[in-house]
Amino acid sequence: MNAWIKSLILLIVISVGFAFGGYLYYKNSYVKPRAALAEERVKIETNIANGKSATERMRSVSTQLSPLYTRSFPLIDERANLQYEMWLTQMTEFCNMTNVKIDKMNTSANRMLATRTFRVQAECELIDLTQFLYEFYWTSFLHRITALNISPQDGTDMLLVTLRIQGLTILYRENPNQPYPLRDQLPISTEAPLQLASRPFAAYAPYGARDIFRAVRSGIDPAALTLLTGTPEITDENGVVSKSSLWFLEGEGRKISLKVGDELRVGPFTATVEEIDGELVVLKQSTGQLWAVMLGSHLDEALPVPSNMF
Repeated sequence: MNAWIKSLILLIVISVGFAFGGYLYYKNSYVKPRAALAEERVKIETNIANGKSATERMRSVSTQLSPLYTRSFPLIDERANLQYEMWLTQMTEFCNMTNVKIDKMNTSANRMLATRTFRVQAECELIDLTQFLYEFYWTSFLHRITALNISPQDGTDMLLVTLRIQGLTILYRENPNQPYPLRDQLPISTEAPLQLASRPFAAYAPYGARDIFRAVRSGIDPAALTLLTGTPEITDENGVVSKSSLWFLEGEGRKISLKVGDELRVGPFTATVEEIDGELVVLKQSTGQLWAVMLGSHLDEALPVPSNMF
């Protein structure tokens, strides 16, 4: 009897151990690996989804950038830098700029774009700067001016100009067989991009011809700062009508009114008002020389008049 009980107890212990061991084996050999596989599958599916999303974003950006490929700088940095510096040198010479300094500053890149920055310093007149800006934005290169500093030079018509210029290379291409951006040369285009309001330079030339910096330069002729602003008729309290000429002395920031016979003194120039006739004023110097100043013009724009006309 005791032997039978011992055998039964041993059998129960073995059965329980087998069942527990089987459970552990099931859990370690099946449940845990399956869970790990499921977790790995989720990670893989998430990575695939993120990859698809990134690819779609890149395709979208590529589609948006595709019109700009033909304006992109070359893929090879050395060629892009050298060729663009040569273009800047030629352009500054073409625009009559002097004492030109061109420096390559820095280059940075991400997955989509590479940027390179140049610094240009030169001396020129306003009309030459206007010509350079016109040529710069007429050219098809993918470049832009990010900073422009202009300092008038004392006693001259020259300006000290400093520009910071940024050029772009588009690195990503949706089609690997797409020929742009080029590897070995700047883009060549016979059609200018629509960056200018008017095609001919003649539309911009008047802006460069105006001496807009004269008020901040020292040593300039005061006659260039004396403007004829009006020629009104004035009636006094007795009903007598007289003509007057109104002048604005920009350098001094004041206005004066002169009648016929009054003297005008501007720097070394001295003359009396000889005639006031609506759209012009005639001035006479002690030498007998006559000058006609048109309404809205500066004194330095006066025209010589033959003495027999007055």
